[in-house]
Amino acid sequence: MIGLCDMRSFYCACEKVFRPDIRHRGVVVTSNNDGVVVALDDRAKAAGIKKFEPYFKQRQLIERTGVLAFSSNYELYGEISARIMTTLAELAPNGIEIYSIDECFVDFSAVPRCELKAFAAMLRDTIWQQQGIRMGVSIAPTKTLAKLGQCATKLFPQIDGICVLEHEAQWQWLAARVAVSEVWGIGRKLTRKLETRGINTVGDLWGMATVDARTLQGITLVRTVRELRGEPCIDIDGQPPPKQSIISSRSFGQKQTSLKPLQEAVSHYAVRAGAKLRAQASLCFRLSAWLQTSVHDTRPCADELSVSLPGGTADSRELSRAAVALVAKLYRPGYKYAKAGVMLQDIRPEQFTQQDLLAPRSENAAHLMAVVDRVNQRFGSGAIKLARQGGEGRFTMKRAMRSPSYLTRWHEIPRIRFG
Repeated sequence: MIGLCDMRSFYCACEKVFRPDIRHRGVVVTSNNDGVVVALDDRAKAAGIKKFEPYFKQRQLIERTGVLAFSSNYELYGEISARIMTTLAELAPNGIEIYSIDECFVDFSAVPRCELKAFAAMLRDTIWQQQGIRMGVSIAPTKTLAKLGQCATKLFPQIDGICVLEHEAQWQWLAARVAVSEVWGIGRKLTRKLETRGINTVGDLWGMATVDARTLQGITLVRTVRELRGEPCIDIDGQPPPKQSIISSRSFGQKQTSLKPLQEAVSHYAVRAGAKLRAQASLCFRLSAWLQTSVHDTRPCADELSVSLPGGTADSRELSRAAVALVAKLYRPGYKYAKAGVMLQDIRPEQFTQQDLLAPRSENAAHLMAVVDRVNQRFGSGAIKLARQGGEGRFTMKRAMRSPSYLTRWHEIPRIRFG
């Protein structure tokens, strides 16, 4: 049996952990630069606020209904997520697979069938007691059915956040009441294709012929249908495969018109991407950088360039140097740039990489980068940085409503006063 632990309205719940005074009020969280609403809780939904709609269009409704708005605080969300995943990994007998910041699969194969519900309740209660985050737990024979079980934990409050699908009759009953768009891996385009064939519910998809599924979407849809029928096709993966590409990109808090801050920005992004590259013990053989204006500008512009890195590298200095050089070629005077980014491509495992004898390489580079990573992990990102990264204030995103980073910054730790 496979379980799925899903944190309820995670971003909004994180905002309430250190604010008991707002636990009974609606909350929404906005995207980078406070552009759109990316998360909202049940009270905000009941007030009529829409997800993925621009914040400025809903601001009056948010204020009028007493809903609180927060800028995204990824440092806080990431730290709380890490603590939750650590706890679940310690409690799960056969380990977990982290799927996203607020979801993870749990291997329940070592838990007796008669104890599945009790064990799930223990996980739910432990996370609530330790982190103050509500969590739904669904258990089924396959990952896709476990995902489907989460619909039950949200639709039926009486089951108290726990759904155990042991028998085919149970998931058939649920499948008949859930839209096909809710199936794991079924996107908007495929949903439209299925609906044109009269497949509107998960139950309809369950009964789809394998030949038709293969014709429509290939082996991917066939695997989904088989999983819905209780046939495991996707195993728990405690060690997800390394990333094949790494993107580091942000919209600017203020539009940039000169070259220097753009170069500082992409240097910062390249350094961040380099840290992620080293964390998975890989080398990058190709780097891309891009600049773009807002699509609403009278003269929109979006340009991208790439460069090969012979022999591969994970050295932040080399990645930054390449990104800065590309931006110098991309830059056009007279444009107001709203976003820049860096992407590392052609990523290969370091231990299996054939070295280029003609490419210059410093023997101390790997040791230096390891020291930099350890210092930044201990004292915070940016404790050690390249000179060309400059000050981040000019290109950091706007987060006017950000809550304190209660768990990662000393000066923002909550204080308790007595008397």
